[in-house]
Amino acid sequence: MKKHFILPLLFLGLLCQPQAILAQSKTKAAVAFTYQPDQSEDHYNQRITHKSIPVGADAFVLLNRNGNSKYALEKYNADLKQQWSVAIPLAEGETVENFTANAEAALVVTHRKNGQNQQLQGHYINTKSGQKEQPVLLLEEPAKGRRAGVSVSADGSKLLAYRFHTDNSFQIHDISGTMYDGNLQKLQDVKYNLNDLRGILTADVQLSNQGEQYVNLISDQMSRLSVRRYTLGSPEVKVMSVLVGGVFGGQKVYIRDTKFKLMPNGQLYGAVLTADENSNSYYSLKAVKYDFEQEDMVFAEEFRFTPEYVQKVNTLSKSNSKNLQDIYLTDLLLTPEKNLVILAEKKYTEGGENAPFFAKELHLFAYDEFMDNAWNSVLMKQQQAPASEGFSSISYSSYLNGNTLNLLTLEELNGKYDLYLRQINTSNGSASAPKALGLNVPADRKLAYLKEYTAWLADKDIVTVIRAGKKADKLQLSHIQLK
Repeated sequence: MKKHFILPLLFLGLLCQPQAILAQSKTKAAVAFTYQPDQSEDHYNQRITHKSIPVGADAFVLLNRNGNSKYALEKYNADLKQQWSVAIPLAEGETVENFTANAEAALVVTHRKNGQNQQLQGHYINTKSGQKEQPVLLLEEPAKGRRAGVSVSADGSKLLAYRFHTDNSFQIHDISGTMYDGNLQKLQDVKYNLNDLRGILTADVQLSNQGEQYVNLISDQMSRLSVRRYTLGSPEVKVMSVLVGGVFGGQKVYIRDTKFKLMPNGQLYGAVLTADENSNSYYSLKAVKYDFEQEDMVFAEEFRFTPEYVQKVNTLSKSNSKNLQDIYLTDLLLTPEKNLVILAEKKYTEGGENAPFFAKELHLFAYDEFMDNAWNSVLMKQQQAPASEGFSSISYSSYLNGNTLNLLTLEELNGKYDLYLRQINTSNGSASAPKALGLNVPADRKLAYLKEYTAWLADKDIVTVIRAGKKADKLQLSHIQLK
């Protein structure tokens, strides 16, 4: 008999209220950091969410924009001694599309317009020596269509550059592209014929270390979820499809948000938020595990956002909303016990050119290896940033250490402005109160933290960019050690 850990939502939420406890930490090293924001970046959909990547137990590489038309890729050791620095010059209007790295190499993919065409350029850098190869033209297609995309496997050994073929209403009917290895050597051309599906408005491509391509599609007026697996060097295609939207209990429901993730064990997981078409209010969360070897989809029980759930959230947030608002899927995590943890965050802007950005409650949902409901909870936080920063300093950074989920946030709790650490036991959902790291971050409302530069070198070793301590007048690249 399977054991379930379904804990009361209200109890878990109260555990996570802002009772600031000082956490012992020390700054092992800090060096000056020059930062120039990219004003063309979409605050809601950042293409590069991690700009510091560990490349071994005691080193990391960092991608930083240090000029209007120039990025730099730099390698540091744990003492923040720079090992090398490589310039990546960009043409006017060229942007960074993807960044990945491992102990052998870093790959930076850029997007540019060249006349009537759009191009994806690949930059290969040896992470041991810092040697940069000549850029490789990965894809060139007409600029008038949708923006070209790129997907990279978790280990960096496979890269797929692709484009969307659309009709006059910009609905997708085909996807084509080219597969490369980790050295940016061409492996094969690919093409996905999707003409049997109607009304494809969104598509997501995930790439495995073996080169399998998982094409995730939303079709049929935002109601059908389909996944197709293509195998490298083989014409075989496996398809799984399910109708997620429709009419339920007299309510017409559609897909509002989706997130897919190919996990380290090679299995693909997906999560879907649905909404009522008439009221546009959130209706439910649906989760699925795709087992292509068994040609099976394992569905979790639908989680309904009932009035009772909304009322419990209102009690914690001290609000009076009739429905959930501005909730987006942000993370899918798989624990060593094969529990799936889904995170959704409330984040929004009030509108207007200079309106501030907000990141508030986190909704967590956990399922066991059989996709049975395990627990759910809500963590309350109150984060605000000016329009110029967007979500660069607010929202959260996550790190899964065994069965402990670590969440790092910049907040002001009980009058103390600091980085706070929350730890969640993913086996049962119990959570610690937020603990201040004690970094003495100035509460002057100037840019004080760059979330995308946060990386965990080890369980208690964090590198990040922050303005804190004795030199709180300037941003610093810092190595922080938790005790």
